[in-house]
Amino acid sequence: MEGRTARLHPVKMLLDFVSLIKTNFIIIFFLYVIHFGTDSKLWLASQYLFAVFILLAIVYNFFNWCFYRYTVKDEAIHISSGVIKKSERVISLSKIQNIQKRTTVIHKLFNISSITMETGESGDNGSIALAAVSKQEADWLETIASIVYDEEISEASEEEKDPDSIVETQNEREIHFIASKKDVLKASFTSLSFFALIPVVFTIYSNMEDLLPVTSIMGDWLKAIMRYWWLIAITLVIFTFIAIAFGVITTYWRYGKYQILSDSKRIYIRKGLVDEVAFSILKEKVQAIEVIQSPLKRILRLAEVKLVSAGETGEEDLKTNSLYPFLPVNRAYEIVHELLPEYKILPNMTSLPKTALVAKMLRPSILWLAALVGLIIFKQNLWYVSFAVLLIVYILRLLDFLNSSYIVKDEYMQMRTGSLETSLFLTKRSKVIEVEVAQSRWQRRFGLAKMGIVNRSKPIVHTSIKDVPYDAAVDFYYWYKKRGKDIRIEKQ
Repeated sequence: MEGRTARLHPVKMLLDFVSLIKTNFIIIFFLYVIHFGTDSKLWLASQYLFAVFILLAIVYNFFNWCFYRYTVKDEAIHISSGVIKKSERVISLSKIQNIQKRTTVIHKLFNISSITMETGESGDNGSIALAAVSKQEADWLETIASIVYDEEISEASEEEKDPDSIVETQNEREIHFIASKKDVLKASFTSLSFFALIPVVFTIYSNMEDLLPVTSIMGDWLKAIMRYWWLIAITLVIFTFIAIAFGVITTYWRYGKYQILSDSKRIYIRKGLVDEVAFSILKEKVQAIEVIQSPLKRILRLAEVKLVSAGETGEEDLKTNSLYPFLPVNRAYEIVHELLPEYKILPNMTSLPKTALVAKMLRPSILWLAALVGLIIFKQNLWYVSFAVLLIVYILRLLDFLNSSYIVKDEYMQMRTGSLETSLFLTKRSKVIEVEVAQSRWQRRFGLAKMGIVNRSKPIVHTSIKDVPYDAAVDFYYWYKKRGKDIRIEKQ
């Protein structure tokens, strides 16, 4: 592969400046808004010192941009950076597992994007983050990383890819799901996002209260409204419509243009109306499938499917490893099988035995004991309230028993756990790096045990199911000992 050296787009300095302002917004507001026009020498000195700090940070970001370069050659990315202390990093393209591209409003203004490539390793070589590159460059880096991973294709792809070849590669991708307006509208109600308006209103109210006499003004308004029932009704209707509109807009902002695609090697997830995010993951690096259902989603027969990957899965707040979180259950299972044919949700799972229910109900509750002791010490006349806590504990234990089930079949292990929110976890024996079979003294009395598995990810994923029959746990242990025939040694 011929060497190709480039530096980040100059907009990187603007992004750094915006990040600097966001990080120090409270200090800036406090110094230059609240204390604007002050005669105090202390505050004036603080304003000048902070202005010097901002200026030095801008100068540092400029030189940091000047000295940052990356070169793609010899099937690796070579990164040179550092203003005072120079550093060099070399990351093989064949180790890249997950790729995330993000296009914010600022990126769109300059027709650029950011790209983060995860290797699954720890330390400095764990990821490559290029905060500002052209969209064609980001597409080329994603394409070349996918090509190099496949040895046969990489030998025939020594030359750089032009935009036309990238378009041809994208055209081979199969579309599995595109969120319609109806899907987004359903998601806005299912996610209860309209309730998010309440903390927003209180935050605005508390911030304005520091500057204006909001309390007295709002008090007068409330007194006027509370005099007439029809004013109360109109106010509630208006607030309800505003909350629903807020929920729909925020959901559409987040999940608009949602797409799930795949090709022979990777799974692609795209989402976002304004802040666009594109995430891709190697199929063979998927360690497990997790299907999550909240109580409301179970009622509406919806589910969220997460892909457990060997590497990191992008920024946590973006939830890039999640397929569309509001898929109908049957459609979610179909998409999982379409994306990963070797994974199929197994039916006819084994429920926990009745002895497990007895063990759960008779197991001492530390939470109830703590509540009882606390009430006796601080509110002795309310000691009976602790039994409400005990009732909630028993209800959750009963739900956990009813929702828990498992199955070990061929090379697959699948378990469902949870009381209010349930999680169905499916993995292959070859993807499990460690298992645990444990039995407490309490479980020994009922012939029960705990089965646990560990999958590679960042952080490592621990999954377990409690109070299964001891014989089933022993069979599970010997099932895992046969893992040797499933292991495939990867070439370095």
